[in-house]
Amino acid sequence: MVYITAKQDRFQRQMTIEELFSTMCDPNKFLKKSTPNTRTDIRYRPSAELLGDLDIVGMIKKLNDFNHQTAHLHEVDRASLYNTFYIPKSSGGLRRIDAPNPELMTALRVLKTIFEEDFRALYHTSAFAYIKHRSTLDAIKRHQTHESKWFAKFDLHDFFGSTTKEFVMKQLSMIFPFSEVIEIRTGREALEKALDLAFLNGGLPQGTPISPLITNLMMIPIDHELSNKLRKFPITGKDGKPHTERLVYTRYADDFLISCHYDFDYKKVQQYMLEVLERFGAPFSLNTKKTRYGSASGKNWNLGLMLNADNQITVGYKRKKDFQKMLYGYIMSARNESKWARDEVQHLQGLYSYYHMVEPEVFDRIIAFFNKKYSVDVLNMMKADLTV
Repeated sequence: MVYITAKQDRFQRQMTIEELFSTMCDPNKFLKKSTPNTRTDIRYRPSAELLGDLDIVGMIKKLNDFNHQTAHLHEVDRASLYNTFYIPKSSGGLRRIDAPNPELMTALRVLKTIFEEDFRALYHTSAFAYIKHRSTLDAIKRHQTHESKWFAKFDLHDFFGSTTKEFVMKQLSMIFPFSEVIEIRTGREALEKALDLAFLNGGLPQGTPISPLITNLMMIPIDHELSNKLRKFPITGKDGKPHTERLVYTRYADDFLISCHYDFDYKKVQQYMLEVLERFGAPFSLNTKKTRYGSASGKNWNLGLMLNADNQITVGYKRKKDFQKMLYGYIMSARNESKWARDEVQHLQGLYSYYHMVEPEVFDRIIAFFNKKYSVDVLNMMKADLTV
């Protein structure tokens, strides 16, 4: 089985995967490069048309050239190429970050570019993390579109750290066009050596430019299986009655969100997900202790956002009040000629940009209120403070 993924605009006419794949590398075609949507098909073998569009020899040469240029990096202690530090998790505890030194960082960026441009590496349309033109808001909107009322949230345990090179190679052997390169012995060896540089202590380090791309790639078969089967998953509500309403599936890194318009038995879904991960030989599994299930009528927070009972996405009342307190403090400090530090202004501006993306009309009103009440232009104030 080979998984073939291509970009597909949401409003595009139905096209074959061959047509879609050809638009990805032809700037004269109508498909926008910025479209974040993809379509994945499964084939026993790629068609002659798809294979004819590939330069497999050129791909292997790119990998061999990369390996030759980075050979010296394989000869030193891998840990010495990283700066390790910890940052707090939003859920509590600390997250380990392994940041490559400048030379390794450059090398991994080059490998990422080879995967993206020469191998046309993509992601399943249900994936939303680490993807240009996609965000947590887009993931929640997928559930909002279906007017979901019940939500099950699942987490993977040690997603990056548990991911092995062997598992990635196994997954890539099913993902076109990596599958075609791996079929050739010299191609498999070149890809395996190139990938080795992306691993640290047997796992994927968090903090490199290529780890996120690798995770989205290797998850294509799993995302495809879960997305397709959950769409037709037999649902029996707690009332014992069968429903035909589909389950909606999205993944943001190691966070899975599955929802439905009706109450459903999330434990059956959880068991199915465990079976899928086991079937694909995933080195990671669900952290069932963190599984959460509830309705939009409760505190329905997912990925830092709330999809409320009125099917509206919001950052929440408390965040709005805290933001207004920060705005007041910022304006008063400026009036007292005690300006905020640059990083404080950046934080305020970042909050505004994110909150405005989620609830533009609400935060337009908040800014307008403060501008009128204190005779200021707060957005221009922040811009000026950050250009000094």
